[in-house]
Amino acid sequence: MNPSCKVYFPPMQELFSGHGWRVTIEEASLPDGRVKKIARVHHCDSVHILAFDQNNHVLLLREFRPFYKTYIWMLPSGKVDKEDDQDEAAQRELREETGFRARDIVKYCTGNHAEGLVSTNHIYIAHDLVQDPLPQDANELIEVYALPMDEAIEKVLSSPVAHNASAYALLRYAREHGL
Repeated sequence: MNPSCKVYFPPMQELFSGHGWRVTIEEASLPDGRVKKIARVHHCDSVHILAFDQNNHVLLLREFRPFYKTYIWMLPSGKVDKEDDQDEAAQRELREETGFRARDIVKYCTGNHAEGLVSTNHIYIAHDLVQDPLPQDANELIEVYALPMDEAIEKVLSSPVAHNASAYALLRYAREHGL
């Protein structure tokens, strides 16, 4: 960024706060001095795990989503809301949703939804899985499958509602690893 360019961040106006969400009106300056004003929705970050079994298949969930009234295919995923550390959240979500803990789990990349949705997707890669289940959340209906990468990508992309973080993680991994 040009050091002579001053960025102006005025105080934000809060419109709503509750149930883990906060909606604000915020302004930020553009490099040419104009000001952009938008509503921004703040929500806790999430984790998404590319977990590979001993056959190098990806663990994929087929989860019923009641507000979509259908099952969707996705990676093990969840909110960073029960702990402050996203690494711990990734391990917890993997254990809750698949019944496995990873002896080797590393952060792979991050992504964001949009400038107006302030929530980061932290994507992890997990290997060397061992059974170590935690109870699933009471409001989840999840089936776990181990699939080759190409089949996992096809399932996620052909879901009635695509889980964008899963699609991004799978496609990026496949591209970077020549799959």
